[in-house]
Amino acid sequence: MARRHARDYERLIQHSESLITWAAITLMTRRLTRRRQAKPTPPPSA
Repeated sequence: MARRHARDYERLIQHSESLITWAAITLMTRRLTRRRQAKPTPPPSA
């Protein structure tokens, strides 16, 4: 999706702005909903 914004072929600036906004929303929702791997817990000290 990010490569889509390498060049701008849109006639209307509003359309370009809306595509950039949509891409930003998509990236942020992916980052927020991405599953994170659990960090391994160190063994307890005796």
